[in-house]
Amino acid sequence: MVDGKLIIPVLNEVPVEKKGHKSDGCGGCSGGTCGAFGIRAGSEKNEVLRNILIFAIMGIGMLVGVYLIVKLLNLVAGI
Repeated sequence: MVDGKLIIPVLNEVPVEKKGHKSDGCGGCSGGTCGAFGIRAGSEKNEVLRNILIFAIMGIGMLVGVYLIVKLLNLVAGI
């Protein structure tokens, strides 16, 4: 104990070795996704359309949810 304070030991994490592999599509990106919306270079057309559709559905769902919450709050507040 130093000056009456308890010292708590910190766990030392072992650094993870990163593999330096390049993306399969273009060979220029390293690691995760190379593009926006999780679309990697060289992705198949159906995979790209699926990702865009998923994001569009999520966006529409958020807008509908926000609209319903605002309507509910207006109903409760009596506006």
